This record gives sequence, C-alpha cells and structure tokens, in this order.
Amino acid sequence: MLNVEEFVCPEVRVAICHVKEAIRIVLHTLVVCRSIGGHRPVEPRSCSSEVLDLAFMATDEPEAEQEIEAKARQFSELFEGSLANTGRAQLVFSFYTTKSRKQSIWNILVGSDEKIVFEQWRFPVVIQPLRRYPNPADNLKEESNSQVWAAQQTQQALQFVIGKVNSKVDHLPPAPQTQAAYKFDITFASLDGRDLGGGILPQGFGSSISQTMKHIPKIG
Repeated sequence: MLNVEEFVCPEVRVAICHVKEAIRIVLHTLVVCRSIGGHRPVEPRSCSSEVLDLAFMATDEPEAEQEIEAKARQFSELFEGSLANTGRAQLVFSFYTTKSRKQSIWNILVGSDEKIVFEQWRFPVVIQPLRRYPNPADNLKEESNSQVWAAQQTQQALQFVIGKVNSKVDHLPPAPQTQAAYKFDITFASLDGRDLGGGILPQGFGSSISQTMKHIPKIG
C-alpha cells in the first residue's frame, strides 16, 4: 500500500477475559477521533466500562458500533480457539476511501469500487495468564490485580491513539459526506504479519460472482 500512514501501538498485555473490553474501548475512541464528516454534528456517547475502571467516548453511528462490537468479540474468541497456545495476535484497523473502477470483466467480479487505504493502525495483544492459587482469597486478589493492570494497559493504548490522531492529519482525505467517520475494515494477524482473517470481501463480491456465473455459457 502506497501513501498509507501507519501506527503501531505498544503491546497491550491483558488476561484473556479482558481482551474484548480493552479492544472495544480503544476502537470506539479511534473511530470517534476520526469522525470529522457527515451532514450532522457528531454526538459520541460518554460511557463507563462495566469491566474496567475507565470512561471513554463511543461512536453514535449504529453500523460502526455494530462492526466494532462484533470484531472485538471475534478477536477475543481467537485466543480461546486457534491462538490458545500462542496467546499473541494483532488487530489491524484500516481507514479507507473508495473510488469507482473502470468497467471490465474482472471488476464485475470483484466489485465496482476500489478501496484505497490511507491510514492503518496495528494493536498487538499478548495474553497475560492469570495465576491460580489453592486459596480462593488469593485467586480473588489475582483477578482484582489483573483488572487494574488491564485498565492501565488500555489507558496507555488510549493515550497512544489520542496522541497520534492529533499529531497526524495531513494525510487525511476530504471528510466523508454520508457518515461522520471514515469507512474502515478490521482484520486480524499474527505478530509477524500472517493473516488470521476477520476482514470482509470486497463490496458486492458474492452477489457479483453469482450473477456472472449464471450468464457464463455451459460447455458441452
């Protein structure tokens, strides 16, 4: 990708039970910070986390909120499944604009709009295992300490995001007109960059292929 402004957040080290909440808080904050367009004033909601002792601003756009919540849940579930042994991964958040492609057979298949990524954020997460003790009181203390630590780690990630979005604005394209925030994709990768999925197919990919295949003449 050419001319993409990239930001790599310092590692977020949390227990697996705090991954979803930490990520959703950071992503909501990022989207609110990049909500500079639309035909109506941005009215982010002031929220208090039910899991961590943190307050944050959440986007008021339903589609963006649904995407953030779904991806935060999927990312957390990775650590309970395919990444249970490694406990390491990164969430990749890409802001993009679109432009119309020239008409061609291939573009009928992949969709009429081309995504142009202009800003990408990487949030590496490393699971911090909870220690277990024979004494229930010690386990409760460990869980409490883990919660405090997760809040601190999330706060550091928030400070990184807020600091970077305010210092880097020259690369931003014109503000979007139909929604407050720029369009975005969320994918998952290993810490060495290997794709772990989570992205979406190009717009119209599935339906375009189905319609095209119907019109391909059968041979024989």
